[in-house]
Amino acid sequence: MKEAVVLMRFLRQDPIGRRFGVVALVVAWFALAWMSVAAVLVLPLLLIVSEIVRRRREDMIIVDDLEDLY
Repeated sequence: MKEAVVLMRFLRQDPIGRRFGVVALVVAWFALAWMSVAAVLVLPLLLIVSEIVRRRREDMIIVDDLEDLY
């Protein structure tokens, strides 16, 4: 909690800290405003599919094909 107090004092008193805080808020605002609903829905779907594929491949036995080269 002390770190949050120190950060808030820095953002209130220091002009560079104030500008940094404003820039961070503006960037966060644009990131949220430009994110489409499709991206919000597709990203978790892609994560779920990749996890299912990873779990299926985890059970597969990997065959080393490099032995035929020698």
